[in-house]
Amino acid sequence: MSKEGGDQEVVILDDEKTTNGVDLNNGANNAAASSVKTSYYTSQPKRSSFLKYPLTFSQRIREYRHNRCIMAPLAYTVIIALITTAFVGLLLALPQFLLGILLAPLLRRQKWIVQFLYQNSIARWGHINILKHAGKKNQHYAAVAKSEALPGHSHTINQRITVVPGRVYIHPIPQFIDNIAYLIVSCPPREAVGKLPVLGVLVDCGEDAIVQAHLEGIYKKYYACFYKRNKEIKGIELHAILCTHRHHDHTAGVGNLVKELTTKRTGESGAKKPILVSAGRSRGDGQPKLYEENSGNIIVVGGAVEQVPHCNLYVKNGCFIPLPCLSLSDGDKTLENDLNATISIEVIGVPSHTRGSVVFALRSRPAPDIATLPVPRANDSHLQTHLFTGDAIFTGGAGAPFEADLERSRDNFLKNPKKLKSKNGSSLIRPQAGSLSTERCFAEVLLRVSDPYSPESSSIPPRQTTLMYPGHEYTTDLLMRQFDQKTIAQDGHWVRMAPSIFFETASHYFTSAHRRALPQGQKLLTIPTPLDKEMIVNPHFRTLKRRGEHLVNALLLWYEFGANNRVPAEKSTLFTPANERRKDSIFTTVYSNDLNAILQDLRSGKIDPVSAADQIEALEGKLDENLIARRPIPSTLPSHKNVYLGVLAMAVLGSAPSAMTLSDANIMNMAVPVESTDEILISKRRLISALRQLGLSGGGSVHLDDIVALLWDESRLDNKSTEDDVESSIENDLIELGLLKLSMVGVALNQPSWFSKYCVPCIQPKPEYDENSWVTTCRLKRTKGELQKHDPKTCLLCQGVASPPRTCYS
Repeated sequence: MSKEGGDQEVVILDDEKTTNGVDLNNGANNAAASSVKTSYYTSQPKRSSFLKYPLTFSQRIREYRHNRCIMAPLAYTVIIALITTAFVGLLLALPQFLLGILLAPLLRRQKWIVQFLYQNSIARWGHINILKHAGKKNQHYAAVAKSEALPGHSHTINQRITVVPGRVYIHPIPQFIDNIAYLIVSCPPREAVGKLPVLGVLVDCGEDAIVQAHLEGIYKKYYACFYKRNKEIKGIELHAILCTHRHHDHTAGVGNLVKELTTKRTGESGAKKPILVSAGRSRGDGQPKLYEENSGNIIVVGGAVEQVPHCNLYVKNGCFIPLPCLSLSDGDKTLENDLNATISIEVIGVPSHTRGSVVFALRSRPAPDIATLPVPRANDSHLQTHLFTGDAIFTGGAGAPFEADLERSRDNFLKNPKKLKSKNGSSLIRPQAGSLSTERCFAEVLLRVSDPYSPESSSIPPRQTTLMYPGHEYTTDLLMRQFDQKTIAQDGHWVRMAPSIFFETASHYFTSAHRRALPQGQKLLTIPTPLDKEMIVNPHFRTLKRRGEHLVNALLLWYEFGANNRVPAEKSTLFTPANERRKDSIFTTVYSNDLNAILQDLRSGKIDPVSAADQIEALEGKLDENLIARRPIPSTLPSHKNVYLGVLAMAVLGSAPSAMTLSDANIMNMAVPVESTDEILISKRRLISALRQLGLSGGGSVHLDDIVALLWDESRLDNKSTEDDVESSIENDLIELGLLKLSMVGVALNQPSWFSKYCVPCIQPKPEYDENSWVTTCRLKRTKGELQKHDPKTCLLCQGVASPPRTCYS
């Protein structure tokens, strides 16, 4: 039965009058269906017929939100408005977009602002005042006792590092927010104690007032007791200021300090026993009156191209600084306090942070040009090296390469790891740009750490007798960045490294964070840092280690498949680097299963205490083994990417840092910059020394030193052995990278020009190989050349995760 109800047809079933489950009695405007319930509709129901007025505001909004008559025109209006707005915005942004394209090359060179505008007086005034204002919040008295009250961000008065026992010491001096200066003091010999003053040399000076306060405080605490009878000597005699680079936070206080000391010494010129200041036995490199002719008898040392303010002694790479000497006539003999007789300070050029940055290497022995002085033997247990690195190297990091060549984004694989896939043996290498320039400076410092004038058979591992003194207290922040997931590079993640590296870095971070979290007035510095520890916790040194591994793989592959000759068996003497454990670590981490096994054997009596002690001592060495190993694929060549990494490693480890310009190279006694990759000069001695310092020179059936020498012989175009001509050994030591590439991986010398490398129509997807090279004549297949090897059953971190196979019973 059907019945019309208004404009809609209603179907009645079983006398139950429903409208699809809706009671029509609730529809006040539908009188025909007031007593009828229906099951379904035969025409589209009207919304208005089912509304109960008045509606609340939220109910009305919901009705409008789903009303097609209202929302459809509104949606079209919104779309048109968005398109119109976007079009207008594009028109307005087009000039900005074009301007961005034009300014992008300049924005990538924003470091030029630091290089050029930073040097003017306005920038100096602004930078120093900002540092002083911010530093006032950290200024505190670094000691409780009033006699030791010294301003600074750290408590350093009790920190003194011994260089030569009883003679030479190093005192750190805090400056500004986190800067650190270093005072090198020389006590007079025993016969001159109380007659000659303590001699001082300062490394970097940002705040002259704080430096003078610390000079007085250090003298009162450590050295005033030797001069109770001599009232004429009132403090440390400072006669040299060494500046690592020209930035204002390292040089702003030099002028005022020189002025204050000059005024003070001019007023004391009428002393009864004048003390003469000279270059001592160093002879001042031909300038005997080097100190006498300068105001206040003070020399200010800086790089020859660095333009350090108030500098009057311009040094170059490889030279030794003439240190001050105090002399006094005492009857028939002359008393001397000569720094040149006990230590030497060598200049190491590291052009990256600035074009003339230098590292000062202090060694506890005289310079080699002093023939009259006794030179300690190589096994002298007191031989040490102290590196004042400024902003070139920090503990856990490095300074920004402000004045290095511009690094292209496609060359920075830490930020763009995908760009590495497009590299090959023909790719352009620019080791003087960006992060690569920093790596070469690290390699230079590492190689120069070994005493250049000591016998090569020195039994002292250089890294374990070297301390680093950076110019800033950045340790905690730089180490913390290494654990930040946002800054961890894909190719340097912790899981790819040995566990010992992670635990050593974490241990050093925890220790440094503890020292810097102490209350005001008790904060301690985290420096100096031993170089062997820095090799582990510093990501730049770890990168050098990876470069060395890439180079070793390339050398071994060439020796196996490409070498025309073989190393004689009698020359295959393996070099085994010293494998002493780090004894200065605060924490030691071992695998618990190994430790528990030793303890169980000890309790059961299977081993004696001495054997247990030896086994426990060897446990830490297991953490040096990588958990994910890599094994080569038989009969394969490395991929183009690995070829590039091997060539890049040779350029970084085998070539010395180059100056920024030709004139800088001539002035600073450094390598000349080159534009072509094939023209980079690689040193055989430097390469061998780098592999030794990185601990990669041994471990095979043939000494890698012999493989490198064989490569040099086969790469020379004149086929002349490097051992034939002794007089030209330096010339034979250097060879162009292009010739080494040809011998190692067969990359042809006729490489495309720089234009064709970046011209898209001209670019070549693969490098050209010489037709006669071993790469083209052999039948090896070119693949990645390595596979990952990991067994969860034997991995110490994955044991117990994989379930054993189920045993079946019949």
